[in-house]
Amino acid sequence: MRITDKIDVSGANLQKPDKVKGKEGAEGVSSKDQVTVSETAKEIGRLQAEVSKVPEIRTDRVDEVKNAINSGTYNVKGEAIAGKLVKEAIVDSLI
Repeated sequence: MRITDKIDVSGANLQKPDKVKGKEGAEGVSSKDQVTVSETAKEIGRLQAEVSKVPEIRTDRVDEVKNAINSGTYNVKGEAIAGKLVKEAIVDSLI
């Protein structure tokens, strides 16, 4: 994509007013922008920070499963795997 339009603003007055009139009409009240963050948004931010601290790969669990496989003590329940496969297939078909 290419932007080709140019706008000449050399003669424009681009200054912001320093003062605005307040509710009573008095001059000298400076304007300030304000942002209000809801409690829900604060909680989401806090949870995102907590989740970012958790590693993507749980090496302790991976090592535990590797050791069980190597020692021959890792048992998989076929019903559990089949149930998860069916559940995933249903979810995928809904999306």
